[in-house]
Amino acid sequence: MSFKPGRTSITLTLLVITPVALLAWLGTYLIRDAARSTDNARQAILAERLFVANHQLLHDLRQFTDDLDNLGSTDANDVNGSGQRLGEHPWVGEVWFSSPSGQITFTIDKKIFSPVEEALAAPRSSALWEQLKAGGSSSSHASADSQPFTLIGHPPDVVSSKPRKAMWQTAVKTAHYHLLSKSPARIHAFTSGWHVSDGDFIYWRRMDDLLLCARVDSSKLSTALFARLPIPGMENYPGRLTLSTITGIPLHGWGRSLQGSNSDPVARVLCSAPLTQWELAYTPAYNEFPKPYLFPILLGVGSGCLLVGALAWTFFRENAREIRVAQQRVSFVNQISHELKTPLTNIRLYTEMASLRIEEAGDSIGMRHLGVVETEVARLDRLIQNVLNYARQQRDKLTVQPRPISLDHVVERAVKHWRLLLERKGFELETKLLGPNEMSADPDAIEQILGNLISNVDKYAKYGKWISIRTEQELEKGIARVIVEDRGPGIPTSKRRSVFEPFERLRSDLDEGVSGTGIGLTISRELAELHGGSLEVCPNYKDGARFILTLPLQPKA
Repeated sequence: MSFKPGRTSITLTLLVITPVALLAWLGTYLIRDAARSTDNARQAILAERLFVANHQLLHDLRQFTDDLDNLGSTDANDVNGSGQRLGEHPWVGEVWFSSPSGQITFTIDKKIFSPVEEALAAPRSSALWEQLKAGGSSSSHASADSQPFTLIGHPPDVVSSKPRKAMWQTAVKTAHYHLLSKSPARIHAFTSGWHVSDGDFIYWRRMDDLLLCARVDSSKLSTALFARLPIPGMENYPGRLTLSTITGIPLHGWGRSLQGSNSDPVARVLCSAPLTQWELAYTPAYNEFPKPYLFPILLGVGSGCLLVGALAWTFFRENAREIRVAQQRVSFVNQISHELKTPLTNIRLYTEMASLRIEEAGDSIGMRHLGVVETEVARLDRLIQNVLNYARQQRDKLTVQPRPISLDHVVERAVKHWRLLLERKGFELETKLLGPNEMSADPDAIEQILGNLISNVDKYAKYGKWISIRTEQELEKGIARVIVEDRGPGIPTSKRRSVFEPFERLRSDLDEGVSGTGIGLTISRELAELHGGSLEVCPNYKDGARFILTLPLQPKA
């Protein structure tokens, strides 16, 4: 790459004038709108604090719901046993069964509740049946934003606006909430959820033509939920965060309550389903959000303008030199990779011919040796293909050719290439293929992605000696997933984004004895995005590394 003197001067001038002008404009804008920016930042922080508290409440309630789901049986003939086990929970005071006709059968009544007439078992069961029929609870529910519960049987304005008074609402437990969790919850054959008002909690479970209901002691449940607020391990806020019902009854409050936090709240939000009749509010302390100072802005803008000139020339020279060197390296590697393709093809051809002859001769040792040669040839071919694809990506020429395929067949074919090598190294290979029978994708690209992911397990997770490959689909979202897991050292949080950058390594202790180009994950993510999908690292998996490849069933044009 060459730079002409005229072009160089123009580029250098733009590198100086443009940032100086932008710095001057930015300084003026920041001074004029400093107060507004500070207020926006404060609102964002307050919204985050309310969101964290809301998420903690909903997550703990979901865990309790899963515990109640596990107290029982999925067998419809064992309804009495399920009711008895629910009644043994210390927080449950009443357990009854309800039929669609309205017949109520009490299994357990500990005589610890005196509900008002509206909250009795009969009217609540009738209302619950009506809402379940209106909400279609016979099928599993999936939340688009990974919420643990979804309200059913109510118009959208009830969820989006604050009700004027307490009312009974029904929430169903959503599916896929634990997809990215370390220990996914057991998937039950039945649907379950909550039927609540601002102070009453009735757990329900649909079992064929019966409805199993359990009235939970709201004081004990609330005490357990409030005990984890603030979130364990998180520093208490300087202001005051309160939780109350929509009718104004205070439930819980926490925070250090420094000076200024006794005034009216400045941020409010309704909790998510099924706690939509609870409201979170926060009042900050006076010194929690200091006013912006203009002098640092002026000092920073002035210093930036003085430094831009010197830094621009230095950066320009260094950048030009690095571009020339990088282009020379990419060109050299690209040429060498193309040259290696022909002899590699010949090696594979003659290896297959020799394998046939040795197999006819019955030489098992020779077959084993040729198996090693074939494995290494496949590894070398994959490395060369990664380099060539990376070169095409740099020239914006990397493409995919989607066509109708069976995802499970493609995954089986990719796993077959690696099975012998992994088993010889002592890996335990588990597969669970539940993908779509037909979708549109590039099978070669998918095999290359899986080859790179399995190769990483071979290199970095050799001490775990375990790899799992699963496929699944979500028809309602029109997507399929391929999930690759291992029990190796995992990926540090700080590396989960940069691991997809070219030539990126995790850390030096893993690099010893590890070969490769360092572009496998880069190419894999690019191929996934060309399909309209994604390749990401699961943030909550702690036993090793979990990569999730998401592909649309029909890629966009």
